[in-house]
Amino acid sequence: MKRLLLSISATALGLSLLLPCYAAAPEKIAKVAPIGDLVREADAKISSLEESLATDSSYLASKGTKIPADAGVLAVLSQAIVESEEKAAWQPSAKDVRDAAIAVAGSKSYDDAKKGLAAIKEAHSGKTGSAKPEHEWHKLCKLGSVMKEINTRNGKLRRLTKKDMTDEEAVGAAGDASVMAILALAAHEDTHEVKKKEEVPEWQKYSKEFQAQMTALSAAAKKKDKAAAADAFKKGNTACNDCHGKFREKE
Repeated sequence: MKRLLLSISATALGLSLLLPCYAAAPEKIAKVAPIGDLVREADAKISSLEESLATDSSYLASKGTKIPADAGVLAVLSQAIVESEEKAAWQPSAKDVRDAAIAVAGSKSYDDAKKGLAAIKEAHSGKTGSAKPEHEWHKLCKLGSVMKEINTRNGKLRRLTKKDMTDEEAVGAAGDASVMAILALAAHEDTHEVKKKEEVPEWQKYSKEFQAQMTALSAAAKKKDKAAAADAFKKGNTACNDCHGKFREKE
């Protein structure tokens, strides 16, 4: 009997090593960004995809970069909603929104993209499908799209953190910072730009610092604390610039 139990245990261990292991985000989502910000920004991305896919001509104008980028960022936001410790109306089907968004990002035709958008809207309405909650963070969105999204939102924050924000601007700034904080988690896990394995911890240190500062910026924006928002913006950009200096110095 003892030998039988040992054999079963060894077999189980062997099978467990063969099964795929999906890591959650490197930080608790609720500590990174409020789910309300994530839902609002995900809704905005869905609206943007609807506009891009409204007609064949709008698709042709957006298929190169905008549609894949919007869909990729939506996939990241959806996974964050899946893993968040907070609750949202369509959180149970966020995994299905994520998979449909990934499909749109990789679509090769207008019809395929429209089919993916229909699946996004169906899941967004609350219909749960067969998608699994787990997903590898480095496979949600291409790193280039992550960086472009961060750069676009960073430009808006650069202007807003230099002035007294209106209520509307404060909400927008908080949302931008929250998205950037979540995207930093994806960048933390996507280390393919790092050529030397021993330098991966440094890449991830910069990503984590950027995330922490964007989380702080979001909180400061909501309080309309101009000084704290500007300080977080400066520190976040220092981490970003230092990372680029280290890993993209040849570009």
